[in-house]
Amino acid sequence: MQLLLNALIAGSFAALLASGLALVYGVMGVFNLALGQMALIGGYVCWWCVAVAGLPLPVAIVCSLVVSLILAWISFDLFVQPFQRRHRFLPIVTTIALSMLLDGLILIVFHEEPRSILASGQRLLHIGDAILSVEQLVLICVTILFLSVLVWVLTSTPFGRKVRATVQHPEAATSLGMNGPLLRRSLFILSALCAACGGIYVGIDQNLSPTLGMHLTVKAYAAVIAGGRGSLKGAILFAFIIALLEQLAIGLPWFGVYIPAGYQGTVALLVIVILLLWKPEGVFGSRLRSS
Repeated sequence: MQLLLNALIAGSFAALLASGLALVYGVMGVFNLALGQMALIGGYVCWWCVAVAGLPLPVAIVCSLVVSLILAWISFDLFVQPFQRRHRFLPIVTTIALSMLLDGLILIVFHEEPRSILASGQRLLHIGDAILSVEQLVLICVTILFLSVLVWVLTSTPFGRKVRATVQHPEAATSLGMNGPLLRRSLFILSALCAACGGIYVGIDQNLSPTLGMHLTVKAYAAVIAGGRGSLKGAILFAFIIALLEQLAIGLPWFGVYIPAGYQGTVALLVIVILLLWKPEGVFGSRLRSS
């Protein structure tokens, strides 16, 4: 039971990052390898507002999202849009550079010490033989609600239809009066806000560390690849599945031996390798065609 709850907790914040990545990679075809660092920026700003500025947590969350919005706007203008016009793979290089810049910025401003947004002890709930804090329960419920609304907006609203039309036929969508560049910018900013929510989630539930950025990005990519490009539901589903596999990998004895916790992060990489061998287009993705 405790392993399932741990998987639900870890899968919730992983799903936030995966949903953000699914927007820019799965929908726009943009590779944003700085998404994990953007998540950390959101978490660290929230921590600073609470621990240093003394702001209430709801106000701190709003401030963090505003900073993340500004960062995403600048990043799109400087590191994504000018290079995507030339080749769709160029943002891989530029967002790697952005991730390194953000890593350095985090170390300079916030230093190496682990940071926790809620420094006081958490209130615990006992569910059978498992333990869950009230804060974790609230985070899970809010995350599931947010992701449900996001999926509904992108699949069942006029905005979602505009997104799909612009992605599938950008020239035709532009001829019908849709502002393609503004829509792509909006999706990139929305993905950064999803990542910031994930960073705030980590800061409340665990500790923020400057070394988490790439790990978070890899886990999000694993969920998107496994779910299939263009499938937001698939990315969210596999974020929870990968989190469950990680918990089972280190929480249960395999052939009488427990796997060290340090190998937990390799589960996401194994999922990528296996899925690429078995079904390169992802479980819910359309089959790739070659000319």
